[in-house]
Amino acid sequence: MADSLTDAEIKDRLTKAATLMDKILELSTALDQLFRKIVIYYALATHCIEHVSTFPMLVLMGPMGTGKSQTLLVVKAFAYRALGFSLRGMTLPTIRDSLGECQDGTAIIEESDRAWKGSEMFEAMLSDRYQRATAQGALKEKHGDNYSTTQVIYFGATVLHRRIPFGDPALDGRSVFIHFKPNHNRSYVQYSETDPLVVEGRQLVNDLTFQPPEVAPLPGIAGSVFDTQKLLLATAQMCGDKLFLDSVAERLRLETVQLKEAQSVEPTGMVLQALIECLSTGGKLMFRNIKIRDLRTSLWNNQHLEMQPHPVAVMARQMGFETKHSHGVTVVVATPSSLIAACEDLGYEDEAIAALREKLLGKDKTKTDTENTDEREPGQEG
Repeated sequence: MADSLTDAEIKDRLTKAATLMDKILELSTALDQLFRKIVIYYALATHCIEHVSTFPMLVLMGPMGTGKSQTLLVVKAFAYRALGFSLRGMTLPTIRDSLGECQDGTAIIEESDRAWKGSEMFEAMLSDRYQRATAQGALKEKHGDNYSTTQVIYFGATVLHRRIPFGDPALDGRSVFIHFKPNHNRSYVQYSETDPLVVEGRQLVNDLTFQPPEVAPLPGIAGSVFDTQKLLLATAQMCGDKLFLDSVAERLRLETVQLKEAQSVEPTGMVLQALIECLSTGGKLMFRNIKIRDLRTSLWNNQHLEMQPHPVAVMARQMGFETKHSHGVTVVVATPSSLIAACEDLGYEDEAIAALREKLLGKDKTKTDTENTDEREPGQEG
């Protein structure tokens, strides 16, 4: 049925389903419009899961009694091939099997803070589930006196509520977060599967699948932030919700700033800042070879971080800088292009880096113009 729908019919169904979800969430939760829309477009984006290789998690954060469970029920009603279960009392193998049951579907997980004796292993499963290529695990099955090993595939969308942040910070970059706050100044309608809004919504999205459209990168948004939100943006684009796209862009710019702040306190970010400080003279960047010991001094003076020479050199090479021995000491060879590339990879920006980038762009343009002039035939005018 769904395969025979035209693009216009799919768009119409998604748009109507989004409107119904918004009404249900407004009645049953205290989420503001932007957070409701994020939940909505995540749930509807799960219907394109068979066409993608990565899918972020939707994490509902907040204290008890703020609408997280109600939101899970609403998402379960509208998401693609949704399966709900609670981690309370589940072992890691049964958690993995449950994730496998909703492979290429949506896992709706209650009590996700309560992974049995293995929150690290559970978080590793979540991290692997994010990407189709890694979402698999070995399962031993007994057949009489013998055992055989099969692969459990568990790629898919994941919606869970938590009161405790993840222990693995990598999961933060693979998640879309909704933060709940209590609001006791109004009454709420309890979710019901027999609600006419829910029944109509289920009919609209039942077995619906679609190919997500391409979405142009947003200016000022870090690539990793954009990639996490891309499927939500694609679904909103299909629904023609320009207001949401404009509103969420501001949120993503804030997340980009927060990402840069987080990266700046990571060891690699600190080494980059130390290198920039060593290159800076009178507010300008003066490129030369920087001794590893000078980087270590800067790290200690500014970050109170003591690092041995070897890891400092390794991090410099990982950022794309060359290291070599000069006059008996190890130095980092810093060039304008390698510095700009490292800053772009880590999302670092300041006035000196911005000025250097503009200068390099100006040189590239002048070089291109000169080459175009040299290629003209004799007597040809520009």
